[in-house]
Amino acid sequence: MERKISTDQLKNVRKMISALRANPGGLWVRELSRRCGIHMETARRIIDRYPQIFRMYADFTAYKINLKIIALADKRIDENNFLKWMPSKGIKKNETE
Repeated sequence: MERKISTDQLKNVRKMISALRANPGGLWVRELSRRCGIHMETARRIIDRYPQIFRMYADFTAYKINLKIIALADKRIDENNFLKWMPSKGIKKNETE
């Protein structure tokens, strides 16, 4: 059963897409969450929940360290049209609103 998307989660997805569009080579999760101003686990949860939007791949550094880099799954995804890539049953309002 697919859960509804909260408005806070939509804002966070928008921030993440914006940061990744500014860095087409991708960012690692910690850097992505820092640039977006969201908690790292929140970023990980969003990445795992929406593989249609975000893709993860391994990048081996000069020191042979395997870093998981996050990038957009499709270069056509942007802050305005990302909803068509999200499977959802609707948007729920936050309890605080």
